Amino acid sequence: MKRLKNMLCYIDGEPDLGLLQRAVRWCRQHGARLTVGDVVEPPHSHELLSSSTDNTKYIQGLIVDDRLRQLDEAIEEIDSSGVPVSTRVFVGDPLETILGAVQEYGFDFVAKEWAPAQGVRKRLFGSIDTKLMGACPCPVAIGRPRTDEKIRRIVVALDYDANDESKARLNQHILDTAVVALAGESTEVYVVHAWSMYGESILAHGRGSVPPEQFKEELEKARSERQQWLDSLIDGYRAGLDEESSARFSPKLELLRGDPRVVIPNRVNELEADILSLGTVARRGLSGLLIGNTSEEILDRVDCTVVLNKPVGFLTASSEA
Repeated sequence: MKRLKNMLCYIDGEPDLGLLQRAVRWCRQHGARLTVGDVVEPPHSHELLSSSTDNTKYIQGLIVDDRLRQLDEAIEEIDSSGVPVSTRVFVGDPLETILGAVQEYGFDFVAKEWAPAQGVRKRLFGSIDTKLMGACPCPVAIGRPRTDEKIRRIVVALDYDANDESKARLNQHILDTAVVALAGESTEVYVVHAWSMYGESILAHGRGSVPPEQFKEELEKARSERQQWLDSLIDGYRAGLDEESSARFSPKLELLRGDPRVVIPNRVNELEADILSLGTVARRGLSGLLIGNTSEEILDRVDCTVVLNKPVGFLTASSEA
């Protein structure tokens, strides 16, 4: 199991004390460091024309100092005992700056409160949350506003890996996220896998030469194979955990028959889950504009904190240059 070591909690706007407390709890459980940070954008070029450089730097310094004070005050309002916590305000483009900080400081997990874009901007470019999830090489948790910080249910969505080593390792990372999120709490974990038989929609409606009884047998065979795969994956994963983590990790396994873009968000919403952890097989972030069709459609249909995990070897656009 990959343990949490160095976490960034990105505060974009008013600090969410629930998100901060949850981040502290996760870090405390795993002996990790926590950096609480924000990004101040520099003045745009047209603003520089109407202001001296010295005055602009002075004003920017005031903004940075004020934001740093707000972060420090937020930390004082929560219980951060036992966790090394630092605050930091970066200057630059929010997306590029956070991605650069992840690479420079070795953050292995980023948490941020949900901040959707609106109107035309959302349709054309997506929110910074979507971009960050698409481009960041480490897991990113985007939290919805909550009135209760307690985590009651976590849903982990796994993809069939067959003989695909990259998908198999990604599934391990997705499960690691669930163990990190447990953090000693009494939380239900649901491991779900959406499946369907190849050509099912055609065969189910009597097209082709497959008799109904044979179709049912083939369907049951496919379901049984997926169940065996899921059982084996979870048994192997649990065997690799330490004694404490293994005792806390006792998931309910569910096969969901149908399109993952439909059945996964439906199940998440039925359970009123607090966290959904899933992965994307895309290997490059394309400047943060692309997550992957299936993952992105699922994100649009759930109302909970979402953790997106990347495959081993994922490269951001900046790291490709």
